[in-house]
Amino acid sequence: DSETFNVGNIKVFGTDDTDAFHMDLYQTQIKMETFYVNDGGNKINAVVEFDFWGGDGKLRLRKAFVEFKHWQIGQNWNNFGDEELWPDIMEWEGPPSGTWLRTPHIKYFNTFKDKSWVYEMSLEAPITNYDSFGDLEPLVEEANQITPDLTFAIKKNYDWGHIRLSSVLRNVRYKYAGEIGNFIGYGASFSGIYKKSRGIFQYQLIAGKGITAYMASVAGLGFDGCPNTNFDISATPATGGWMSYEYYFTKKLHGNVVIGTSIYAFENMERFIVLEGEEDSLTVLDGDFDNFHYYGLFNIMYDPFDRMTIGVELDYGAKKIEMNGYVDNQFINQSKARDAMRISFGFMFFF
Repeated sequence: DSETFNVGNIKVFGTDDTDAFHMDLYQTQIKMETFYVNDGGNKINAVVEFDFWGGDGKLRLRKAFVEFKHWQIGQNWNNFGDEELWPDIMEWEGPPSGTWLRTPHIKYFNTFKDKSWVYEMSLEAPITNYDSFGDLEPLVEEANQITPDLTFAIKKNYDWGHIRLSSVLRNVRYKYAGEIGNFIGYGASFSGIYKKSRGIFQYQLIAGKGITAYMASVAGLGFDGCPNTNFDISATPATGGWMSYEYYFTKKLHGNVVIGTSIYAFENMERFIVLEGEEDSLTVLDGDFDNFHYYGLFNIMYDPFDRMTIGVELDYGAKKIEMNGYVDNQFINQSKARDAMRISFGFMFFF
């Protein structure tokens, strides 16, 4: 894609290798923040933030929330992710297993007697921007969600950073062949950041079932569940992880290395349709469809003065699918892979 480097969008059956050049400033963000101290001495914060990713450069709401005492109400980073993590990169998608959703929620947070321990729990708006299963099972459609996602997280703060464990529990509804079905999705994520001297190390591991909606490379595609051979819809198992390391060679020159992967599998599917071209398609019965995403980048950045960064970055990704099942009563076992690469040039300035 032109605006992001999404490994999940690599067309493994495609043949188009033409070069392309693109420039935009849609990543530009506008943030308004204020606070109010009431008569009781309690501080109330309010934030509204926009960027220009609403389509054709239109404004898009990123954040809009109020925070007071131990409560946060509004739209902000989903509590299943770790909002303090983000590798210092110019590519705007991030690793394929990264969890960086922003959803409306009601969140409660507090500390234990040891103030370095923080716990957070939230009711998150269910994610409903599913596309049709289209390229896998055209009889699966979006259905209205009726329950919020429930999250719980605990974090330990240190002088050098933090470690965090989070979890999510969801009830996901689909419409399959005109009938409403549902399944339970659940997952856990372990993440952290370590800062020392000239280096910054970040990482995140994620695993669960029915949680692909939270993973960067496939979020919003409706792959949380699939129809199985029992004429039911089952949660899709998914795992992944990423890590990054940033090193400051000098006060102004720094570089980053990031690697990541994600794996999700549709198991014992009743049928799926593989599209190999505009007109060619293959219907596979009683099979599995496994997806593997690999991601890596390297960049060099320079800060000519305070709050200004320029840099160059090499992005590389690969996508592999493995499928098996029956076509015309014949068992098949096939795999297909394709990669993509991009060189990014960018600048960032904030005030």
